[in-house]
Amino acid sequence: MSGAERTEDKRKRQAAQAVTAARGGGGGRGVIAGVAVVVALIIVIGVALVVQHRNKPSPLAAAISPAAAGVEYRVAPQGDTIVTGNPQAPVTIDIYEDFMCPICGEFEKLYHPQLAQAAADGKAKVVYHPVAILDSRSVPPGYSTLAAGATLCAAQAGVFPRFHDSLYVSQPTEGGPGWTSSQLQRLGRALGAGNGFTRCVQAGAGQRITAATETASQYISGLRSDHQFGTPSVLVNGKLIDISNSAWLDQALGGTQH
Repeated sequence: MSGAERTEDKRKRQAAQAVTAARGGGGGRGVIAGVAVVVALIIVIGVALVVQHRNKPSPLAAAISPAAAGVEYRVAPQGDTIVTGNPQAPVTIDIYEDFMCPICGEFEKLYHPQLAQAAADGKAKVVYHPVAILDSRSVPPGYSTLAAGATLCAAQAGVFPRFHDSLYVSQPTEGGPGWTSSQLQRLGRALGAGNGFTRCVQAGAGQRITAATETASQYISGLRSDHQFGTPSVLVNGKLIDISNSAWLDQALGGTQH
């Protein structure tokens, strides 16, 4: 029996119980009260079903749409990170991200164009740290790890910028279905990745991502005793910053962050 069927069955039982109780009370008043209870139950359950339907994540498309090409910048895989921009740039920006994280998606919308341009211009070395703290928030669980591992594969295959951007432009809804391994592979191939990328994604990077996430958690939490690791976490020249300050990136690129 599906969830909707169970809900409907429960509604019918509650309605029947309400009618039975009303009849037991005797007289017209009892019948009227019973009808009122039934109507109230139907209204409450109906509202609940509408809210549940509205909160249900929209189904994903059949394929991940490739993001538009942006500015070009240097990309170098380094361990479990992706280093972009000039390695000798005066400013280093570390970004810890989870591809299921909705706040990471908002962060990308706000700051990605400026970060990409800074990397292209040699003003900043931007280091991406794909981590997985929201594996339990996809259906089935595990999308955060899958996407993080595929992003490392994309960096090795030379398609990181658009692959990374595509995962945010078509970001799954937290609590809903995530993209599958096959869909991630198709995205990479659409962006020009070869068979090595496909084999890399198929091999999986679960243990690497789990270890990288644990390392990141210990490191970030150690920077400030009052800070719990979450995504996005951003460091400028090794200093954990408050991204609620909308001027943080301008300040970093302007040389006021040390």
